Amino acid sequence: MTEAPTLRCPSCGAPAEERERSCAHCRSLLSTRRCVGCFTLNPREASRCGRCGAELPHEELSVSAAGQPCPECRVPLVARKTGVVGYTECARCGGLFLSREAFESVTRGAEGRAAARTIEGSAAPDPEKVPSRFRYRKCPSCGQLMNRTNYGSGSGIIVDVCRTHGVFLDRGELTAVVAFLEGGGWERVKKRERERLTEEVAALEAKKHAASLGGGLGPPETGGASLVDLISWLGSVLGRRV
Repeated sequence: MTEAPTLRCPSCGAPAEERERSCAHCRSLLSTRRCVGCFTLNPREASRCGRCGAELPHEELSVSAAGQPCPECRVPLVARKTGVVGYTECARCGGLFLSREAFESVTRGAEGRAAARTIEGSAAPDPEKVPSRFRYRKCPSCGQLMNRTNYGSGSGIIVDVCRTHGVFLDRGELTAVVAFLEGGGWERVKKRERERLTEEVAALEAKKHAASLGGGLGPPETGGASLVDLISWLGSVLGRRV
């Protein structure tokens, strides 16, 4: 008979029960986050398993909007889960609603993209089942209209985004996002943004130079401060995917 893993305090080594939040001996916080892949207990603050490297469960990846109306066809969304990622699905149209953290989790790396294929499969949807009309939809969590966003600012995949609660994808869109990422799409988007920034910086430098030759006139309003803003903006753009 296999023994269950023993939980010990990371500070003093004293044995403890998994249900306990702190060590009874030294009062340190205990490791209570168990990996769903290898079942190893990990520190509470860890994001990945120290043994196998798998992403650990946490609140932001839990199911959201279960039982709320589908933004497309108003049928109540059903709670689903794959690995540590929870999401909701419409049984009628196949639409998916994920928290922003869950969406990032299933798109940021190979492990997540494998989970995305588990959620929706790898086959493209039938053309007649893909919505042909576009309109603003309401977030199933808060009821506010979501923004329609071109994923990655260049993929051509239009997703519905609530800044607070999550992302809604029509059937087939998650598969398309994965294909875009695995085809090097995100790297192409970043390259275009770098090229555009380089052109804008060169134009601003040319204006500053022209102003300096124009009788001591000060630089235009789009001068030095804007260069800093542009560089800061580029860093934020290249660091996000939605």
